[in-house]
Amino acid sequence: MTASRLQGGFLSCSSKNDSTNKPPSGGFFYFRGPMESNDLMDMPEDEFRKSVVLRLSAQDVAIAENTALTKSVSEDTAFIRAAWAEGIVAVRFFCRLAAAWRFLLKQVFLPIGLPLLTLYGMWFYTQFHRFPTWLSDCFKLLMAVI
Repeated sequence: MTASRLQGGFLSCSSKNDSTNKPPSGGFFYFRGPMESNDLMDMPEDEFRKSVVLRLSAQDVAIAENTALTKSVSEDTAFIRAAWAEGIVAVRFFCRLAAAWRFLLKQVFLPIGLPLLTLYGMWFYTQFHRFPTWLSDCFKLLMAVI
């Protein structure tokens, strides 16, 4: 019986098949699920130590199999993680671009640009008795959007 078949339970000595409460020939233990407290109390110390060693050896094998599986999964998903890393770089770039655009609108255009454009439009109107066409088009666009 291999360690991969022993997942979910423990190795224990089979006391039902042998009246002397010794492991079968060759130290082979049967899979019976978790050891009961009576089995542990009745088991001789040498047999108990062998049982613990076998249990820990089975755990070592299972851990090694899980480690190998985890490494293979990480190697298989390396491409996806690399693509995510590139995607994160792109998302950060566009987030910084959006933050820069918000900064320009809130800190530059509204407090400085809008009053200057208003003053320029008033000066242009007093000189030429009409608004500049690009300024009137921008005003119409703003009114249509708002």
